[in-house]
Amino acid sequence: MHVDDALGETTPAALSADPAPPDAGRRARARAAIRRRLTPENLVVLVLGLLVLVVHDLWYMLSQPFWTDEAWVAVTTRFPLSQLPAAISSTPIGWSVLLRVVTQPAAQTSRLLPLAFAAAAVIIAYWFARRLGWPRPESSVAAGLLAAIAVLLVPAMLHRNDLKQYTADACLALLVLALTSRLERDWSRWGLAALSAAVWGGMLFSDAAAFVGIPAFVAVCAVELVRRRWHRLAEAVAVGAGTAVLMFGVYAAFYTDAATDLVNEASGFSSFFLPPGGDLPSDLEFMTSHVAAVGAYFGLGPVWLAIPLVVAGLVTMFRLGRPATLFAVTAAVAAVGVVGMCSLLRPWLKGALAAGLAAAAVLAFAVGSRPYLRNHTVPDEDVRDQARYVAAHDAPRDVILVNLSSNWGFAYYWPIGRPSRRPDPIVVQGYEAYFPGQPRIVVARNRDQAGVDAALARALAQARQRSSTRIWLVRTHMSAPEAAAWNAALAAAGLSAKSLAYGLSVVSVG
Repeated sequence: MHVDDALGETTPAALSADPAPPDAGRRARARAAIRRRLTPENLVVLVLGLLVLVVHDLWYMLSQPFWTDEAWVAVTTRFPLSQLPAAISSTPIGWSVLLRVVTQPAAQTSRLLPLAFAAAAVIIAYWFARRLGWPRPESSVAAGLLAAIAVLLVPAMLHRNDLKQYTADACLALLVLALTSRLERDWSRWGLAALSAAVWGGMLFSDAAAFVGIPAFVAVCAVELVRRRWHRLAEAVAVGAGTAVLMFGVYAAFYTDAATDLVNEASGFSSFFLPPGGDLPSDLEFMTSHVAAVGAYFGLGPVWLAIPLVVAGLVTMFRLGRPATLFAVTAAVAAVGVVGMCSLLRPWLKGALAAGLAAAAVLAFAVGSRPYLRNHTVPDEDVRDQARYVAAHDAPRDVILVNLSSNWGFAYYWPIGRPSRRPDPIVVQGYEAYFPGQPRIVVARNRDQAGVDAALARALAQARQRSSTRIWLVRTHMSAPEAAAWNAALAAAGLSAKSLAYGLSVVSVG
């Protein structure tokens, strides 16, 4: 007996057919989801993110050797993983873990990580501005495009060609900004949970996540309190309290010692903190002078233009019903302000004129960023080629003397053995690299005359012990007093240094 397929019943042929494998269904659903995501708008946003590879000189970034401030980050990828928590005084631990994923030995591929966060920041800026709740779709798209272009071209982002987590700071700040806006637009417990995870989880990659996240939760709670939405207020307070506990746990586990080092008066960072015991006029002078010092990196032109744009952005977000969405990234907020002003003026202006104003804003961003496009800002400190030259030309008995500032870079690029770390209270990082099983490599423990004299004395003792006739001097990032200390130490020992390539020197000891 045959059963009509049109009735939805099973025929004998169907009973004998092999069932489709379960993986085939999952693959089909995945392909369908990808096709749904590959909309023209999503492709445009992806291209905007990939433009970071155009506005930065990628070949330069991947070929220029690490300088001192990068080397102490890069060298952590050569330490055993168990030593990582003790080597993050100036770098969040999540950033250091990600470096291990993108780092190739003795190469500069680690610099791809700042570019990845820069691209993510551009994409997040688009969706943040795009979904503020604009009354007209063209305003929504224009806001997204302007915000993405602003973050792409802001000088503070273009300036970061080196191995620093500052692009992650911008990315996480924008993520908190976008999640706060989304929570106001569409309240849900999942939205609160996402904001919480971005704040305490973001602290693993960026200190800025804490400084932006705390005002975000305070603002959300304040808005719900003013609007007397008690149920939402209770949820926000509960999730905020849990987030605070998790933030404290991350801080206590990874950053307590680092924070103590950074605010120490002996460190070079003390000038970036408000001086204790100051009066209000001196505090205001301190803040205005520091804002003026970094004003060029905002890319918004003179103060008379920058301040109205930022204020317009804040007013626009309030008009769109986003009072809790805080000011975190100046360029993105200013871009929102441009579109907000165009939207307000639209009833009195023709559409073409409003579009012209938006185009003028894009041009202004581009003009302001032009000096920073594809710039080469990494200091020329070539410890890489010094290490390679020594490795290619030294004899097994030779002694290698490394000045303090070069120890991290030399440890990263030195191809023999594996470096380790040891405590060093002289440096802000709290540690220096050394070379277990390689006593012929001597690292200076200080930059002053006493430290240089002691390092040369240890190198000479190693040379006598090994019957060596040559000491290689690996030195970078030297100040004038340190250079004078090396000259004085060599003269006192009756020695002189012969200059070679890449800033390398060699001392003959007879």
